[in-house]
Amino acid sequence: MKISILTATYNRAKFLPNIYESLKDNLKYNVDFEWLIMDDGSTDNTEEVVKKFISENTMTIKYYKQENQGKMVAINNLVEKTSRRFNN
Repeated sequence: MKISILTATYNRAKFLPNIYESLKDNLKYNVDFEWLIMDDGSTDNTEEVVKKFISENTMTIKYYKQENQGKMVAINNLVEKTSRRFNN
C-alpha cells in the first residue's frame, strides 16, 4: 500500500520530532509512504528541523512553505502535491 502523510504546521517545530520518530518506527513494517509537510508561515525553526530530518535520508520527505493561509488551505495545497493517486 502506498500512503501520503500530510502535515500542516505553524510554529510547531518542537512537536515535529515526535511525528518523525513515530514515522521512522513504522518503517519496520515496510509501509511505502511519503511525508509531505506544509509550513504555513512559521516564524520558529520549523524549516531547520525539517531539513535535519531530510538530511538523514530515512524516508521520503517533501517540505513546502507558504505564507500563512490557515490549516485547511495548507492541507488542500499538500493534496495537490502528493505523488499518490487514487483510482476510483
